Amino acid sequence: MATPLLRELGVLVRPLAPRDAPAVAELREDRAVERWLPGAADATWPRSGANGGELDDELDDELDGGAGPSRHDLAVEVDGALRAVVVLELDGEAGGWLSCAALPAARGAGTTAAAVRLVLTWAFAELGLQAVHWRTEVGNWPGRRLAWACGASVDGAVRCLLPARGDRRDAWVGTWRWDDALVPRERWLVPVELGGGGVSLGPHGPGDVARITEACASPSTQAWLPSLPSPYTVLDAATWVAGREEEQARGAGVYWAVRPQDGGPGAPLVAEVGLFGLSDGARSGEIGYWCHPDARGRGVTSAAVRLVAEHALRPVEEGGLGLDRVVVRVARGNLASRRVAVACGFRAVGVDRGAERLRDGTVQDFVRYDRLAPQSAPRAPAPDSAHEHPRPR
Repeated sequence: MATPLLRELGVLVRPLAPRDAPAVAELREDRAVERWLPGAADATWPRSGANGGELDDELDDELDGGAGPSRHDLAVEVDGALRAVVVLELDGEAGGWLSCAALPAARGAGTTAAAVRLVLTWAFAELGLQAVHWRTEVGNWPGRRLAWACGASVDGAVRCLLPARGDRRDAWVGTWRWDDALVPRERWLVPVELGGGGVSLGPHGPGDVARITEACASPSTQAWLPSLPSPYTVLDAATWVAGREEEQARGAGVYWAVRPQDGGPGAPLVAEVGLFGLSDGARSGEIGYWCHPDARGRGVTSAAVRLVAEHALRPVEEGGLGLDRVVVRVARGNLASRRVAVACGFRAVGVDRGAERLRDGTVQDFVRYDRLAPQSAPRAPAPDSAHEHPRPR
């Protein structure tokens, strides 16, 4: 079946044509495309516009109504300008593989996601495909987020799947089935900007790895967080940050870097606050936190935890996460962290006996604190008129 014209909300998907050659050349020379889609350096991706803009004979025959193609090289156009390329390769067994790349001007605008949905709908409804797969190198978060936005599953990571410039790299792989809804399956959480009380919260940056290493290698931090590797290295810190991206992508947790509010985005990290245990539609979550040794005693941790708790409990329609309850668990002997919980409006509600074995071998109880959303707080029972009367205030 020849590729049709697909249109929706200002996005046009059509076969690539010789006139696309300059934009395709620009796309293939883009640093992000070179990094994450090394196959684009091959003159066969895409087949049109790669070398002087001439269509090869096979593609020319397909566009002229010849035999059904095993691959569709598609241009994504908005307002007459090429914005992205989508390639759908068929396997001849009711399946296929999809890859795509967007020009810088189109990134983050939703154009490529709209085009992918159009192509998938056409592939399932008109080509009769049962499944379309995608793959991208582990670490290509924009590529994975595009697949997520279009409702793809993430089926796992395959080691050494992708050849890249003489090397082989691990890849995430996923699937669209013919009966899947082409919308996200779960929340992708992001550390939204929060500020107040002298601190600014936001995503981690490249410069945070050194500060995380210093903080987590500190004996005082290691004493209360026995799960930390010891000795704690730069590689441990980098692995930690990468793992938080995975947790956020699965909607299981979200993590903030804390900086001085007057220092701007380049200010050094002074603390970290995480909210986790959020997957599977959980209505409550747990907050964890630590502070860099050189920032302790200045109230930055309390200010940051308060901001995260309020964001977590704020209704979704007001920009929050809409949780009913947040919990903090602190080793009984960690008085500084317990003071943070109390200062942020948490109430002690119980003890998990013998829950933590510290690095020195001693066993500590966890004191459990919680804070409820105003709309979730239990109401006092109505008095029984025959036996109880409201007490005067």
